[in-house]
Amino acid sequence: MSKRLVTLFWGLILLAGGVYALARTAGVEVTQDPGVWAFIFGGISLVSLIFYFAAGVRSWELLFPAGIFGALAITSALVARGVDDPAMAAPLFIGIGLPFIVAFMLDRAKNWWALIPAGVMAFLTLVLLVVDRVAGEWIGFGFLFILALAFFLVYLSRRAVWAAITAYVLFIVSLMPLLSMTSRPEWSGVILFFAIGLPFLYIYYKSPGRWFAIFPAGILLTLGLVTAVGLIPGISDETTQRIGNSVLYAGIAATFAIAWLKNQVRWATAVIVLAAILAVITAIFGELRHSWPIVLILVGAFLLYRSIRAKTA
Repeated sequence: MSKRLVTLFWGLILLAGGVYALARTAGVEVTQDPGVWAFIFGGISLVSLIFYFAAGVRSWELLFPAGIFGALAITSALVARGVDDPAMAAPLFIGIGLPFIVAFMLDRAKNWWALIPAGVMAFLTLVLLVVDRVAGEWIGFGFLFILALAFFLVYLSRRAVWAAITAYVLFIVSLMPLLSMTSRPEWSGVILFFAIGLPFLYIYYKSPGRWFAIFPAGILLTLGLVTAVGLIPGISDETTQRIGNSVLYAGIAATFAIAWLKNQVRWATAVIVLAAILAVITAIFGELRHSWPIVLILVGAFLLYRSIRAKTA
């Protein structure tokens, strides 16, 4: 089928649409019967589908008008039947998402990106179908879970590590709304930090060239421990804060110590020393603002030591 015929068809459609809009603006009585519009939109969708198959199934972008006008036809038919439900708009998102699914199926290596907008359309469809029937927490879970599934399919298609990590993180985050519905929602923070930190720890041990992964792993696991300390029952807020601050600095020191021991990251020694000192000070004195003079004295003494040692050498 020639491009000239396709151009002629869409030119006539746009012209008719402009005339209709102009007539309504001028106050001319024109049909607004949803049943009539269902047939009109259905006819446009059918012709668009014919254009798609005539051009070849690999021209997936031609499916957009077929899907969109087909969805409008279904919605108009539902309106004509007196249906009043948010789910009526679901066919529109299905019609928009269908071409992306076809694009991925035609060339999974090249069109892997199509899974992401397809996932978004799938979520919007799901929301419209269940918005009046389920709690908001389940909708939040569904959104993040569908996105996680989309990135997981990207990983299966391209074997890209970044896609696997993104899918895993989105899956873990998707569980947070559900955990907020349990009797102990406060533990969701601990689970989140540990769950996201573990993959980075795995990457660090399995891929020696990616030693920098120890930093997000260490920081996230440390934050998980700090959050867990805050949930220990039976201790005062002051003690909780003291232990939490100490654990935070100790975790930072341990993270940089691992990087220094295994990968000889020399600049990490300064961070290790400072974090270790802060861990001890906060464990003894509590909040750092009460002990900053001691910190200044220790840092000054360290700098003097370095200066004297350099002269001696």
